[in-house]
Amino acid sequence: MSHAKIVIFNDTHGWHSQQLVAALTALNIEVVLTDLADCTIDLNQPTGLSIPGFEDQLPAAAMARGIAPGSLEQITLRMDVLHTLGELGVPVFNPASAIEHTVDKARTSLRLHLAGLNTPKTWACENPDLARNIAQKYLSAHQSLVIKPLFGCMGKGIEKVESIEQFDAIQVVGDAFYMQEYIAPFEQEHWQDWRLMVIDNKVCAAMSRRSQHWITNFAQGAECFATTVTADMEQLAIKATQAVQADYAGVDLIRQQNGSYTVLEVNSVPAWKGLYQATGINVAAHLAQALANRIVDNIKNKQHSC
Repeated sequence: MSHAKIVIFNDTHGWHSQQLVAALTALNIEVVLTDLADCTIDLNQPTGLSIPGFEDQLPAAAMARGIAPGSLEQITLRMDVLHTLGELGVPVFNPASAIEHTVDKARTSLRLHLAGLNTPKTWACENPDLARNIAQKYLSAHQSLVIKPLFGCMGKGIEKVESIEQFDAIQVVGDAFYMQEYIAPFEQEHWQDWRLMVIDNKVCAAMSRRSQHWITNFAQGAECFATTVTADMEQLAIKATQAVQADYAGVDLIRQQNGSYTVLEVNSVPAWKGLYQATGINVAAHLAQALANRIVDNIKNKQHSC
């Protein structure tokens, strides 16, 4: 394709950005690495946006790889930039809507549930008395709960609760209760789940994560292995990605004791270092090609509309 210049947003650019830059450069795509926090809404600009490295033009595409923690106001401004780029006809990968559907775990659970997809039973509320009543009812039936921060990643801040005393001892983040049923492993004491990388409605790589602990995140020390996945697993991951309106996502599946699979999480800004180490698959090359396809399609659409 002819020369194009895109932007990748992240608050810290490391291994993943380097992988993407190499893959995109091979496709004759120039990359500017910056941070959404460094962008400005400036109505003196024709587009209303000022993006570092794009003083007199818009990027041919944008990729959101990370949004730093911040105040509600800061996050809102950063999302304004992504929303506006999409409204200006710039392919944004993933779009702001997909990030909003996945950064908030309750929103993800709702999207999966309303799409009719298997996902753990979930309760989310602000009222501590109501949350305690829900927990009491569930725990008294000898079921365990998992309490997670509404905004969180890499397995941080997750607590497994087996008694009401444990529930009472937990300080939830931001006064918001997000509770899920604990999914017992298919094989007792063998904690395992699967991460499938979906790009443009295809699974490009998959791995199994195994742990000595019920939290199976790579960042928490789980071992990652290349694995084959069934057609049912692939379809569940693809449908979960579609449910949150993401172009690409890392979808986490777990096998229930009845043998069926359920969606634990959909990550619209997924890391893939563990996946790369386990499988040797160059996920960045798949992402770069998907971005290049969007740039070409966008140019064709503009030519047809002229």
